[in-house]
Formats: sequence, structure tokens, C-alpha cells
Amino acid sequence: MTQQDGLRPRITTFFHRLAWRAGLLALWVWLACEPALADLPKVDPPVSGGGAGLMGQIKGYVQDGIVLGGLVIAAIAFINVAVAAIHTFTEVRNEKASWTKFGAIVVVGVVLLVAVIWLLGKSATIIL
Repeated sequence: MTQQDGLRPRITTFFHRLAWRAGLLALWVWLACEPALADLPKVDPPVSGGGAGLMGQIKGYVQDGIVLGGLVIAAIAFINVAVAAIHTFTEVRNEKASWTKFGAIVVVGVVLLVAVIWLLGKSATIIL
């Protein structure tokens, strides 16, 4: 057995591995260069319409944003009423306030929420 006989399997294995790696690299490059062929979903037009063209679409999105802002204001009002009711209930439990004060907070809070939601609904119809 000569020295070349022992070297031949090593060289063959090296080139065999190199060919595999080059083939995988070529496959990866080919797949990376192919178009995705996936259709992107259509962008929904604004709910409020707004009109035709780009400016009309922008106007519709601004109107939708204003309505969304009104919903955020209603949510903040609800949270404030809930916090005030919970705070008053805690005072009643600690005997620092009466049940009458708690009832008044709840009734005034509900009236406030109804007024806020009603006004936001009216403003949404005016804006749209």
C-alpha cells in the first residue's frame, strides 16, 4: 500500500463533501432568487368612505381615526368611573363614607358614561 492509496479516499471524501455543499448553496441561492408569488391582501378602504382618490382615502382614514379616538375617550371615562366607584366602596367598607355617597358616585358615573357615549355617537355621525 502506497501513500497515494491512503490519500485517495480522503481527497474523494473532501471533494464529495464540497460538491454537496456547493449543490446546497446553489439550491439555496436559486430558491432565494425566485419570486414569492404570494398575493398580498388588498388594503381595506376606510369604513367612512371619504371619496375617490388618494385624498379621499386619507380623509376616510382620518375620520376613522377620530371615531377611534372617541372610543378611547369613552374607555377612559369608563375606567375613571370604575376607579371612583371602587375607591368610594373602599371608603364605605372602612366606614369613612356612607352608602349614599357610593350610590351617588355610581349613578352620576352611569349618567356621565351615557352622556359621553351619546355625544360621541352624535359627533361620529356629524363627522362622517
